[in-house]
Amino acid sequence: MTDALRYEITRLRTIRSTYWILGVAFGFQLLLTVLIAWNLPETGPLSGGDQTFAILVTVGATLGVAPLFIAYVIGLLGVFSMGHEYRHGMIRATLTALPSRLHVMLAKVLTTAVLSLVAALVCVGIALLSAVFFGVGLPSVGGLRDITVGTVLYTTLFSLSGLAFATLTRNQTAAVALLLLVPSLVEGLVKAVVLAIKASSGDPTSRGGIVDILKFLPYDAGGQMYTRVSLNDAFQVFGYKPFGAVGGGITMAVFVVVLLVLATAAFHRRDA
Repeated sequence: MTDALRYEITRLRTIRSTYWILGVAFGFQLLLTVLIAWNLPETGPLSGGDQTFAILVTVGATLGVAPLFIAYVIGLLGVFSMGHEYRHGMIRATLTALPSRLHVMLAKVLTTAVLSLVAALVCVGIALLSAVFFGVGLPSVGGLRDITVGTVLYTTLFSLSGLAFATLTRNQTAAVALLLLVPSLVEGLVKAVVLAIKASSGDPTSRGGIVDILKFLPYDAGGQMYTRVSLNDAFQVFGYKPFGAVGGGITMAVFVVVLLVLATAAFHRRDA
């Protein structure tokens, strides 16, 4: 296992994609948080407070109207962790040097999780520096803790799901497509269809029924960890009440764990 970790750390240090992914994430986080903080007043109802800081950290995703940008960028670390192996034919060399496929997979999971977690923490730090520099006010200790934990956990789980997609498909392009489209397009379509069915039912405002399916959309549920105001609130008229931060986080974590278990089993059984 130690050899597998050393191998994976060396791989991450010596490929360019690691640096440009982190560079894009940090660069855009800095640019966008500076623009947001610059346009916020130093005093008044829009200055300071937990909600304002949450908007800075998530670049508006906390309002439920935009995806969490850093998760989509940092998530590519997970895709490329296994995707590069198949795209460049390195998987055979990797398995020749490290015959234990379980150790190879565990090393990729650990390094992806740690690097994604650290990168997300850096992005939170960038938002905090922007808030201090432009004097827009700071969040409470509890607010800082909650948005940091939610953003970091979501980003880390998002990245691990990218690793699982790349392992299952053995195709880097397909894994990137899945990582981008499942949260944004597929879950949106499912939500639209379910709500349309509920709206056309005999009692569209009743609790329960088919609308409960929406609670278990993994990325949407996980988004409750950092979302403070959501469009989902408008759907409560149809009896839809999403999980909170804890329940949503557990839902997404279970989904990612299942994906990783399936990916590990497929990696172990299939030919290189």
